[in-house]
Amino acid sequence: MKTEPAPRSRPEEKQELSMPPRKSRRKKATKGAFAVVLILFLFGAVENGYTQIRSAPVEVPFEFVHNQIVVTVKIAGKGPYQMLLDTDTDPSAIDLAAAKELGLGSFAATGGGRVPQTVQLTRLPSVELGTIVAKDVAARAIDLKKLSDKLERPIHGVLGYTFLKERIIQIDYPASKLRFFAESPYAGIQNQPNTVNKIAMAFRYDSGVLIDSVFINGQKLKATLDTGSSGTFALTPEAVAILGLEDQTRDGAGEKSVGYNGEDESKSGVLKSVRIGRLSLESAPASFWPPGAGHDKAKFQVNIGNGFFKDYLVTFDFRGKMVVFEQPED
Repeated sequence: MKTEPAPRSRPEEKQELSMPPRKSRRKKATKGAFAVVLILFLFGAVENGYTQIRSAPVEVPFEFVHNQIVVTVKIAGKGPYQMLLDTDTDPSAIDLAAAKELGLGSFAATGGGRVPQTVQLTRLPSVELGTIVAKDVAARAIDLKKLSDKLERPIHGVLGYTFLKERIIQIDYPASKLRFFAESPYAGIQNQPNTVNKIAMAFRYDSGVLIDSVFINGQKLKATLDTGSSGTFALTPEAVAILGLEDQTRDGAGEKSVGYNGEDESKSGVLKSVRIGRLSLESAPASFWPPGAGHDKAKFQVNIGNGFFKDYLVTFDFRGKMVVFEQPED
């Protein structure tokens, strides 16, 4: 806390200033000091020798359905609508039927399966998630019926980068809560060493949250952190070739997943080791995408999803381009 220096007293003031303070002044000073201490106790934290005042985060519950984050929102004051939270979607998305219901335009359903859907852009006048309000959110209108069927509930849209940008959001998977912070809860963590229980990594954003230092079977690969994925680790055809895992891709058990473009196929397998910061895993389950499945030209080589995140508090600081994985206390 910054204070102004006291003015120097003039000689004629010395006798008056040296007198004991009156009782009322002492009470006021005591009350003032107590109030400052109370404020710092409730809202402050001392870091690097100075006091930083922090406001409490906005907390919003979510449901974790089939390894997907589902939140309840209002759009343009109407709702409720069920939407996914997806760091790997840009722009956000709105289901065709919901878009028509909201009067956002008349859209035709196109594509499906491995056939990409035609992007039909629109804008959401407002999105309310708890007390968090976003205005004029860019979105694409898309048919989400197959995704809704897979999750066994109506999914009306996806909150992607156009909603998340410039925000600091913590996903507390064990408690099923989202927290929105005005300032990072991990101030200065980029200058501190990582531990096994707390890992901080810088990321860059390019149609997804991308990190450059994930080691699979000892090989350094690029990864995207995808809260819209229900899997653990998924490898692109490029990563499969780099790691020499063509046999697992060919002989592994078949899997099916559902995305915006319908069903997608992959093969299941096991990775000998995965290292992210100081966190190491052995015999990690993974999926391998075959050539022609839509991931041949991806900007990443490994997709990391909620199957891995679900044991952590994961904080995405889109302003500072930092992500923090923290193991919750028991």
